[in-house]
Amino acid sequence: MTVSGSRRRPLVLRLSLTAAIAVTVAGSSVAFASPAVSAPMPVRTAAAPAFTAGLCEGAEYTPSEQMLDISGIRLDHYNDGNIVPMYGTTDRGTSAAVDAPVCGVRDVDGIAKSEWMYCTDFDLDPCAGVDENGLPVDKHNDEMGATVPSSGNPDLSADDLAVISWLLQNPAKLDGVVSGNSSEDARSARQTLVWCVSDYDNPLMADFKSLCDRNIGDDERARIVEIMNVTQTLDLVRKTPATGTLKAGETAVFTLNTNMYRKPITVQSSAGTELTVCGDNAKATLSANQLTVDGRGDAPTAVDLCLTAAAGGDYSVTASVIPDSVENLHWNTAGAQCQIFASFDTVRPASMNASASVGYAAAPTTTPATSTPATSTPATTTPATTTPATTTPATPVVPIVPIVPIVPIVPIVPVVPGAPVPSQPVATPATPAPSAPKPATGPRPVAIDGGAAEQNSGRNVAVAVTGLGLVGMAAAGAVALRRKRS
Repeated sequence: MTVSGSRRRPLVLRLSLTAAIAVTVAGSSVAFASPAVSAPMPVRTAAAPAFTAGLCEGAEYTPSEQMLDISGIRLDHYNDGNIVPMYGTTDRGTSAAVDAPVCGVRDVDGIAKSEWMYCTDFDLDPCAGVDENGLPVDKHNDEMGATVPSSGNPDLSADDLAVISWLLQNPAKLDGVVSGNSSEDARSARQTLVWCVSDYDNPLMADFKSLCDRNIGDDERARIVEIMNVTQTLDLVRKTPATGTLKAGETAVFTLNTNMYRKPITVQSSAGTELTVCGDNAKATLSANQLTVDGRGDAPTAVDLCLTAAAGGDYSVTASVIPDSVENLHWNTAGAQCQIFASFDTVRPASMNASASVGYAAAPTTTPATSTPATSTPATTTPATTTPATTTPATPVVPIVPIVPIVPIVPIVPVVPGAPVPSQPVATPATPAPSAPKPATGPRPVAIDGGAAEQNSGRNVAVAVTGLGLVGMAAAGAVALRRKRS
């Protein structure tokens, strides 16, 4: 850019600043001397109470209480709506100068907002120190007035403003180090990239031109200008299925259309779902919930996002991003001999949002194959009805007398040889009278078993018959008992 002699320090002073420059491979940094820190100044009565400001994002050392104390003249500047510089990105250096970028605090809708301010004039004083009384001073300890809002840096072209605005709103790389506000190295990389735009033609930057050409050369700057000049779009629609619902476990496809290239877009889906980049999307990457699309120009790029859900219900995908705009920057300066700072206004811009949803039908209640367990009807074990032995009073056992068949005894008449035996009727011998027993007329009868037959065999028959009758009755009783049990 063209160097404005009226706003530049004399060459001798600029050369002395060059000696303070420190460049590292991890992240180029331009170091100014740190302010001298002394005892806190007395609190001055003001319209608003004094307060201790919060730290800017990613501060890696603890600034002194004096740097954070917003009271006295600094409180007046704050209450007037101006930004109050507090401390630099590192604690290196001497004197009242600070390392760029500088952390400042200002009132935004009643809230004290601390934010990093990036230098856009390589060789001008940050004018962001405090003296032993806590008053704002430049690096020569000259007392400074308020750091007031500015319309921008008059030494920068519209394209320069657009590129610096993009750099403060998006991550970029400086020899592999990702720029941003989160750490000293990230801020150093961002500040160097800003100087590559604002001070590329500054003689003090001559040693850094090759670094700038590698990381933000003409082609990259042209690409960023295109991005900043297009009408930015963000659109999200359901692609598959266009209508209707899906079954649990199936995949729904959404299409995101955008021309916000190389800018992280926050993409999220409902709880219980998984979201991935799918299809032919070589230019899109999704890391955690940050989607980045590569490209250039006004035409949007379509990116397919696949969603799966394991259970029934309604699920949505949302995309949101803060659009890039030159108007998103807050510019400020403390005077002609001081740096003009640019800081990203993290409060004012409204984000662009898009969303789409899909329904999943609940999985059918599959009644598990009820393998009806073979109803083993438990064997009705009829408990052995131990029919209590009906103790029938013991029938006196009549001893069974073996029945000897009674053979009628025929009297044997001896046959005299040679004499004819007249046939005679068989007569039953008469029972002899007791008084005069009649002698036997032949030999004594013989029993069937060879022994003598008794004359009382008739009595035995009666006893035998009586015994058989009792056995038969007992048998009949047993049968009756058995039937009763069954």
